[in-house]
Amino acid sequence: MTAQILVAEEDPFNLRLLQELCEAAGYTVITAAKGSAVLDAVARDRPSLILMSLTLPDLDGFEVMRVLKADAELASIPVVVVTGAADADLRARAIELGAEDYVTKPYRVFEVQQRVRNALRLQAAESAAAVAHEIVRDNELVDPLTRAGTSHQLQITVNYEFTRAARYKHDLTCLSVRLANYEQIAASGGPDAGEGALVQLATGLRSYIRTIDHVFRSEIDAFVVVLPETDEDGALAVLKRLQAAAQEGTLWGALITPLPKLRCGLASYPKLAVPGGEALLHAAVENERSNT
Repeated sequence: MTAQILVAEEDPFNLRLLQELCEAAGYTVITAAKGSAVLDAVARDRPSLILMSLTLPDLDGFEVMRVLKADAELASIPVVVVTGAADADLRARAIELGAEDYVTKPYRVFEVQQRVRNALRLQAAESAAAVAHEIVRDNELVDPLTRAGTSHQLQITVNYEFTRAARYKHDLTCLSVRLANYEQIAASGGPDAGEGALVQLATGLRSYIRTIDHVFRSEIDAFVVVLPETDEDGALAVLKRLQAAAQEGTLWGALITPLPKLRCGLASYPKLAVPGGEALLHAAVENERSNT
């Protein structure tokens, strides 16, 4: 989409000149002749960048910047300020308040367009970096394929839930559920078939548990379900429903060959006297692996 520039200048001739320079560079332009009009324009339609004189009437550019930078939703709008050629102190003050750059009067076409372009590129790069950071952070918490929690988050959660269970004398159960023939499914139908089976298994697991329970992808072909305030009998009831749906084929939304097979194990506290959450998790996984 074309960037939208808000040009704010008190002098009508200079306002028109800056507007034409920005439009010639391919941007859409909205204009304001005083500080309060800048804030009104931003509230109506957030611009990609503000090109603003520091000597605006009613609210000068410094006051406008203070308002913008104090608002978490508006602070990221890049501001390029307009000053006289000799106003070095004003430029320095504007940069301290958060302006990205400046242009000086008399205007030079190349300077105005280049500084606006550079500020927009910097903003785009910072936005892309922020999105990438969020993706990385999200992928540390959520498996991108199955949307289950990650193994890293599993360790944090099981230790936290064990601490709560021990403190309040509640039950806590861990289930380990493995797609036992994952490699055969992937070899027969390709990687997409194997991944599709894992996605359907994760969806099925979520459908059989409560909102307070947690599903994590613990290994490439396995999940762990953490069930707070659930004893062994309650966990076995969940397992029986899951295994019945798997055997009947209703757990799998699409035909998968060979038919997926599950291998499951569980461990419950305090029935199993373990010292912590990781030990309970290890016991559940070992029980699953012994169920060949």
